[in-house]
Amino acid sequence: MSNNFGKNTILITGATDGIGFEFCKLYAGLNYNIIATGRNEAKLSSLKLNFENKYGITVNTFAADLSQPEEIFKLKDYIDSLESNIDILINNAGAGVLGEFAETDLQKELSMININITALTVITKAVLKKMLINGDGKILNVASTAAFKPGPMMAVYYATKSYVLSFSQAIACENKGSGITITVLCPGPVNTKLLKESASVELRHAEYDKMADPKDIALCGKKALDENKLVCIPGIKNKFNAMIVKIIPSKFLSDILYKSKKNLF
Repeated sequence: MSNNFGKNTILITGATDGIGFEFCKLYAGLNYNIIATGRNEAKLSSLKLNFENKYGITVNTFAADLSQPEEIFKLKDYIDSLESNIDILINNAGAGVLGEFAETDLQKELSMININITALTVITKAVLKKMLINGDGKILNVASTAAFKPGPMMAVYYATKSYVLSFSQAIACENKGSGITITVLCPGPVNTKLLKESASVELRHAEYDKMADPKDIALCGKKALDENKLVCIPGIKNKFNAMIVKIIPSKFLSDILYKSKKNLF
């Protein structure tokens, strides 16, 4: 891996679109070298060319389909082989599946579990071990406000985000005093391709224009990292919703969420 002397390095998964791309722009502007991962080699090549020319940084890319276990471990091997430090890890790659569980595609859900849980876990372990040797580093795992509640019509997706939240809180506790901080970012609906790609049919009533801008979510995530926050929930409405779901009976809450998702079609 090439590197510019004196610059910090950030590794970002799901780097070519949405929140991940906004994190790339944000940290490139702060003079960080970037390790960008994603499935689309053409988009990764474009990102590398554009960012190196615009910001004068080094961008290294690694194409990997994190829905496939063998690809996850190829990325782990690449991380293990790096001689330079990784100062920040942002586990942003994610996928969703929308629909009633009895009818959704099992293979798509297993692929989603690989992206949202398996890859995040493997990559976090690989990077954390390197950070512990250096006694310094920051890790941000992108979850969702879905982590705080059941998710009828997106049952497996919500469950994966609950895993990300619980996992992040646990390893943050384990690494207190180590110089490593763990942050879990829990945005509400964001105007990215995730929701569109999660459904097998067009969502006629999805109000994308009312969803959060990925740039704003990346800015919130960076602020949380700078402040060493454990849990970051962008937006007052989302903070309130995450709090109120704790006192609403789960059956009643599930009914409300089920109806809201059904109304997307």
